[in-house]
Amino acid sequence: MEPFSINLHEMTNKGTRYKRLLIILTLFFLAVSVLTFWLLSRYDNTNIWFFLGLGIYFLLYIYFGFVGYNSKMFINSDEYALEYQFGFFSKVPDKIIWETITKVKLGFTCITFYKRTGKRKVMEIGWLPYTKVKEIKNKINCFCTEKGIAVEVAEYHKEEAEEEKN
Repeated sequence: MEPFSINLHEMTNKGTRYKRLLIILTLFFLAVSVLTFWLLSRYDNTNIWFFLGLGIYFLLYIYFGFVGYNSKMFINSDEYALEYQFGFFSKVPDKIIWETITKVKLGFTCITFYKRTGKRKVMEIGWLPYTKVKEIKNKINCFCTEKGIAVEVAEYHKEEAEEEKN
């Protein structure tokens, strides 16, 4: 079995998940700046406090933007385990040992690993571009087939109520 490595930093667009995080951080820091300005304006010297609040806001925004953009995102697999990290807050990669897996379910936007202990581990990949999702699913499917691990592929089914309306 040939190990594989998928570097998710190769994507030209990091997707809407990262953009949504930056928008949420922007709104949070803007609210903190307004609250800081309001609280410190009671001391009648609003010019200094206004620039201090905005300065702190912009420095924190640049810091979180830089940290988020340079975060590690990858999926690696070898004979022993599958290792992945999707970045911003996670400092340690998640690892799934192949010997503990009994079944893998390939969903539309996630991959679920069922362990011998009865627990399951879900890897959310719906935020990635469709080509990366296909590549990851294909490689994990091939790897599981070679290892003798049962693979279940989710299928799309229309509901009967929708079919009757048409």
